[in-house]
Amino acid sequence: MGCAFSSSSPPKREQRAQGYEEPVVLATETSFTVNEVEAMYELYKKLSFSIFKDSLIHKEEFRLALFRTSKGVNIIRATT
Repeated sequence: MGCAFSSSSPPKREQRAQGYEEPVVLATETSFTVNEVEAMYELYKKLSFSIFKDSLIHKEEFRLALFRTSKGVNIIRATT
């Protein structure tokens, strides 16, 4: 009987789609422009490091962005 965790592929959190770090590639594969992809990435970085410094967007960080920051500014509205 084999181990359930013996897969050779990395965990899902470590897997990234091809072009993940290339805004030009993402823009050509989606309906977004390069500028929009870059703006979304900047917003992602702000959100994912607002409370927990782990590159993930936690529920608390998402709520904080939707409603208010400690400075009283909505992060999503402030970038648009």
